[in-house]
Amino acid sequence: MERFILPSIHLGAIAGVIFGILLLIPFVSPFVFFLMFILSGAGVIVVLKRYNSVGILSIYDGCSIGAIAGFISLIAASIVYIPVASLLGGFFSFKGLGFSILAVMLLVFSTAILSALFNAFSGLVTAYVYEKIETRHLSFKDHFEIEEGEQGELEEQEV
Repeated sequence: MERFILPSIHLGAIAGVIFGILLLIPFVSPFVFFLMFILSGAGVIVVLKRYNSVGILSIYDGCSIGAIAGFISLIAASIVYIPVASLLGGFFSFKGLGFSILAVMLLVFSTAILSALFNAFSGLVTAYVYEKIETRHLSFKDHFEIEEGEQGELEEQEV
């Protein structure tokens, strides 16, 4: 699992920057926000599988990658969107951005947690679909035997 964390953070941040720029377009921003909320995790898994960065994914791995990518993508999108929208609002003299920094940070963090939950589910579904498509299936019994083999090797090395 540890080998998936860093690539999912990087790809989630890249997706967040792209979504943050697209959120600045007024008429497509609700659709982009919906896509960011649902498809960030699935998109990161598809990119990881396409470039052969991961082998067989379990459902747990897909759920974890989706949650990490969803959280990071919303944080990155907020880092891009909020300052640019504030500058554009000041330039065009809009008076709608009178919130305190703490309130905005709390709102972004709570929304990022919700995005992580939704993207965890989409990552779970994507990993499940990849598991059904691939020729090599990962079963619970195989996973259990792999862990037993690793424990046996560790005990032999200690003796």
